[in-house]
Amino acid sequence: MAEADFSVKEPAKGEVNQLNGESKPEGKRASEDVVFLVLAYFGIFALIPFFVVKNNDYVKWHAKQGLVLVAFEIALWIALMIIGFIPILNIIFAFLGLFIWLGVLVLHVFCIIKALKGEKWHVPLIGNYADKF
Repeated sequence: MAEADFSVKEPAKGEVNQLNGESKPEGKRASEDVVFLVLAYFGIFALIPFFVVKNNDYVKWHAKQGLVLVAFEIALWIALMIIGFIPILNIIFAFLGLFIWLGVLVLHVFCIIKALKGEKWHVPLIGNYADKF
C-alpha cells in the first residue's frame, strides 16, 4: 500500500502562498538590514534606521511603523499616568497596566518576526499613520 504525502509544500521564491495570500521574501536579508529591522521595533532606537537607511524602502517602512508604535506607547503611558491620579481607577489600572505593557512587548516581538520574514504588517489601529509621513 502506498503512503500518502501530507507534507506542506512551501511556495517558490516570489510565489504567493495560496493559504494566507502572503509572499515569501525574495532572498536572504543582509545582516545590516536585519539589525535595522530589529532596531525599527526597539523603542526610540527606531530613529536610527529612519535616519541612517537611505536606499532601502522596506527598512524605512518598518522604521516608520516603529516610530508610530513608540508615539502610541508614549501617549498610552501619559494616559495611564493621568488615570493613576484618580483614586479608585489607579488600583484597577495598576493591575491592568502590567498586562497592557506585556501586550505591547508581545506586539513588538510579533512586529520584529513579521519584518524579518519579509512581510509588511500594519499594526492595528495605528499602522496606517505610518504611511502618512
